[in-house]
Amino acid sequence: MKAQSEYLGFIIAIIVIILILIPLFLILSDYSVPSAKRLDYATIVGNQINGGATIIFFNSTPSKSFLMVYRGNANYTLSAVYYDHKGIWYNITSLVNATIKVNGVQKTVSLPAPLVYNFTLPSRVWNYTLVLQLEAYNVTVFATVFPNETAYTS
Repeated sequence: MKAQSEYLGFIIAIIVIILILIPLFLILSDYSVPSAKRLDYATIVGNQINGGATIIFFNSTPSKSFLMVYRGNANYTLSAVYYDHKGIWYNITSLVNATIKVNGVQKTVSLPAPLVYNFTLPSRVWNYTLVLQLEAYNVTVFATVFPNETAYTS
């Protein structure tokens, strides 16, 4: 009699496992949802510029203006620079240069250039708002920077 009750308990346990636990596992695991979502690279780049790992400061005086890049990243590229004068945006990309030192010799590099250098600006933009075109991970974002402030994406 004891062997029959143990066998009956075993059969009931198998039925519970098959009828309840296996379907419950399949419902909870939800195989139809992909395990990895596509990344929103524009948000990632924006977060890196907005007080994140890459900080760009517009150091501005009437005699000398330049972009100082703190904690730069070679994955980010400065592609273009614009300034706002009375509601009209002017492209000054050809006037912006990156200053680098190679073996003690100072060289200038034109845009596009990675965000590991500081960039010289024409002196006439010292009190205007700048818009920087930044590219990273096949995404283009625009960052606004005011004189003597850090850049932020909009």
